[in-house]
Amino acid sequence: MKHYLEVQFTLSGPLPSESKGEIEELFKQFSEKTQESRDKGEFKITEWKTKETKLDITISSVDSLSPHVAVLRLRKQLSAVIGKKYRVGLRGFAFIKYIIETELEEKPVKEFTLPLVKNLEFFEEKGKSFVKIEIDPEIEEDFVEKGAIERIIRRVGEKISKQHYGAKKEHHQISWYSGEKKHHTEENPTQLMQNANWIQRTNYRNQWILSPTITALAEALKQIMIDYLYEPLGFNQMMIPKLVDWSIWLRSEHAEGIYQGGFEPYFVVQPKSADPEYFEEIADYITITKTIPTEKLAEKVSAPIGGLSYAQCPPFWSWLQGKTLAKESLPIKIFDWSGPTYRYESGSAYGFERVDELHRIETLFIGSPEQAKEIGIQVKDKLRIIFEEVLDLEVREAKVTPWWLQQSAHEDEMDTAEDLVVGTIDYEAYMPYRGSRKESEWLEIQNISIIGQKYPKGFSVKAEGNIELWSGCGGGSFERFLTAFISQKGLDKNNWPEKFMKYIDKLPEPVKFH
Repeated sequence: MKHYLEVQFTLSGPLPSESKGEIEELFKQFSEKTQESRDKGEFKITEWKTKETKLDITISSVDSLSPHVAVLRLRKQLSAVIGKKYRVGLRGFAFIKYIIETELEEKPVKEFTLPLVKNLEFFEEKGKSFVKIEIDPEIEEDFVEKGAIERIIRRVGEKISKQHYGAKKEHHQISWYSGEKKHHTEENPTQLMQNANWIQRTNYRNQWILSPTITALAEALKQIMIDYLYEPLGFNQMMIPKLVDWSIWLRSEHAEGIYQGGFEPYFVVQPKSADPEYFEEIADYITITKTIPTEKLAEKVSAPIGGLSYAQCPPFWSWLQGKTLAKESLPIKIFDWSGPTYRYESGSAYGFERVDELHRIETLFIGSPEQAKEIGIQVKDKLRIIFEEVLDLEVREAKVTPWWLQQSAHEDEMDTAEDLVVGTIDYEAYMPYRGSRKESEWLEIQNISIIGQKYPKGFSVKAEGNIELWSGCGGGSFERFLTAFISQKGLDKNNWPEKFMKYIDKLPEPVKFH
């Protein structure tokens, strides 16, 4: 990797001429020590000069210390030399020109741009692919200190990998199958439920009203989950917030995948003022026109402060953030269904199984690696019983590429063992109305993942006695459970399995309309 940096320090005052010898010696020793500390590569401070309150330095390196890292180290050493003796302080630095050249594993499918980068130039030399990255001179000093340069370099490789990965088929390995089940309809379940007045689409995209009839089915499913999964395995219920600020999604790394095919949040804004007078014009306009002046309204609200909960797992971790868990509290086993979650699904013509507002059950567990693995397998087995035996669904398990690996395209990080270790298993239901089992798309209704150290590290959670912490989670929505169930069993409760019917005292009659 090659670097070339021209940087300018701003001083609190001019440097006296007698200081130049000491500065020259400082730069010489810094270069020599840097060179001595490395077996290969080359590092040089090739030029420096002062003019009034400016100190300009030029640094080049090849497979050695990065110049921006050198600047951060030199800043402290320079401050000690010129501050103590000459009463001149360093007020900051700015890049004049910074170019980084590095080899790539693959050449890009198409060129792209990046924030904080003035220019990206891709080229080939001697049969190898390279990129020349010119850092934006306006990059803030704070970003340099916090590793933005390193992340820029890494991001170039990630985006190229993603371009190539996008053309590949995602990992999808069937690991278990319930076997064929008897089906009682081949009609679209959404249309069946709509025609029966069980559900109704609202005026908003991908949002549905659940009638008393289908709500009774959802409540039955809740109790089944408690009786067959949560109570036997010792899970406790929590109420997790459904408004998530950016700090949580930064720590969970969801924000890095925003609208990249894995994380499509609804944003939340706040009014710039709660003063009634501030919104009086808006209120008058609505009163007179009976319309909403959305553009005027947008001027009176803040930038997004975060979003509505995409899944309950990330906001759960703010409860534990920065804390040390007592050994006797492990493992922690939690479930939550205290409110809807939101995902901005693409398009607007999807059925009941693909909604923006969904009623999702979150399953969470934390413990040592051994505990997490054991709980993950126990949850997996209990879900098999619920789907296959209680609901009598034709389902299968598929080991798939986890969302946290999809963004980096590192398929090889998945565990290949038959049982769930680190990775994700999807439960998929056959949908007869879509066609044959072999050729049609099956519906994912639930997943279970063991995520390893990702969340404990991201939220700085530790355990007593330096126990290594792993976590796991799983999610499924009533909308998808019920869509799969109706797709296979239909609306006639005489065709519903006996174990399921035990949870329904009386099914409310649908409301009729004339």
